[in-house]
Amino acid sequence: MNPNEDEDYSFDEPSDADPAMRELRIEMVRLQAQIDQLAASARERAAEIAELRVRLTDLELRVNSLKTRHRRTALLWICIAAMYGAAVGMGFSYLMRP
Repeated sequence: MNPNEDEDYSFDEPSDADPAMRELRIEMVRLQAQIDQLAASARERAAEIAELRVRLTDLELRVNSLKTRHRRTALLWICIAAMYGAAVGMGFSYLMRP
C-alpha cells in the first residue's frame, strides 16, 4: 500500500472529502431553500393582490351603482317637492281668488 493513498481524495464523492466544500454545499442548500420560500411567498402575495384587486373593483362598481341610485332618488324627491309646491301654490291662489 502506498502511503500517499491515504491523502488522496475519493473520486466517488469529491465534494464531501473537503470540510470547507461540505460547509459550502450545506450553505448552498440552505440558501436555495430560502430562495424557494421567498419565491413561494411572492406567488402567494401576487395571488392575494389579484384577489384584493377583484374585490376592490367589485366594491367600486357597487359604490357607483349606489351613487347613481341616490342621484335618481334625489331627483325624484326634488320633482315631488316641486309638484307639491306648485299644488300648494295653486291651492292658495284658488283660495285667494275673489
